[in-house]
Amino acid sequence: MSGSCRASRTSGSCRWARTIADPDFTGGRSALVARASATSRWIWLSGESVPDLHHAEKDLAATDEVRAAVGRPGRGLEGFRSSHQDALAAQALVSRLDSDRRFTAYAEVELIDALTKDRPGARRFVINTLGPLAEADTALRQALLTYVQCGFSTTRAAADLYAHRSTVERRVSRANELSTVKVEVNPTHVAAALLVLDIAPDIVTTTPS
Repeated sequence: MSGSCRASRTSGSCRWARTIADPDFTGGRSALVARASATSRWIWLSGESVPDLHHAEKDLAATDEVRAAVGRPGRGLEGFRSSHQDALAAQALVSRLDSDRRFTAYAEVELIDALTKDRPGARRFVINTLGPLAEADTALRQALLTYVQCGFSTTRAAADLYAHRSTVERRVSRANELSTVKVEVNPTHVAAALLVLDIAPDIVTTTPS
């Protein structure tokens, strides 16, 4: 089992690559680090189990020097190649949308990648789906997205958002009022549009080229 990670931007990527490749950090997994450019490193981790790199998000949040894009794990030569392609696609997505995300796992953004390859089309989709909600308070959109991701449970959403349940209920209700497409009618479209905005919050306000 192997997984690919691409760290890029400044000399900080060198330090972060060394940290990621350290056996103490990877739980004893072997690592292959390749220098892609002066500011980029490609890293593959291998082992019997799937490596969990999400704790690396905390490290990245503390620096403005490094961004990381992570591919899905796979097996054998094909898994080695496909995981790397995932990481490259995640990096391209962040760059294309001018996102400030520090850590991007492709498995979590694959749908958004497909939706946003045509940026003007993605913008129309968000506007047509969310209407006024697209430019409303971020807290309203986050509450509605978390509500959908938590299986339409305000209790679980409140726990995820570290907010009181009644606060989440009010925000979800208000967000759904503003949304052109109602969450109970098409939750898939609503969630997809909210995810696009989560990654590229300026996609609606930016004038399409």
